[in-house]
Amino acid sequence: MRKKLLVLAFFVIFMFLGIMALKDSMPEPKNERVYTILQKHMPYTLEKRVGGYSIVSNETGVKEKPPAKDLFLRLEQLEQQWGKEFLKLENNTLIILDKDKNKVDKIDLKTNEEINWVKEYFSF
Repeated sequence: MRKKLLVLAFFVIFMFLGIMALKDSMPEPKNERVYTILQKHMPYTLEKRVGGYSIVSNETGVKEKPPAKDLFLRLEQLEQQWGKEFLKLENNTLIILDKDKNKVDKIDLKTNEEINWVKEYFSF
């Protein structure tokens, strides 16, 4: 009886730790409409390689190879750093800037949910 309880306890602990690790490695939920428009301007892409994925900077060509469990969190960090430098929020409009701080594009944010997501995701 004790052996069965011990095996069950190990199984429950293993499952709990596995689920917690999975939750930690998941990126934040994104606003689909705004994020898909922003992706066209973001200078980072994922590149498949033999050992997994690399994050490639389209501007410099530098490849970053984070561990698989940190890949999407690192990509999110890079996107947020880019957003702080090249995005500007004015009322309900998100302005996308280039290196020289010239306006490249703008996104009209239609709902409070979109505005709140931009403020929270890019820490405005």
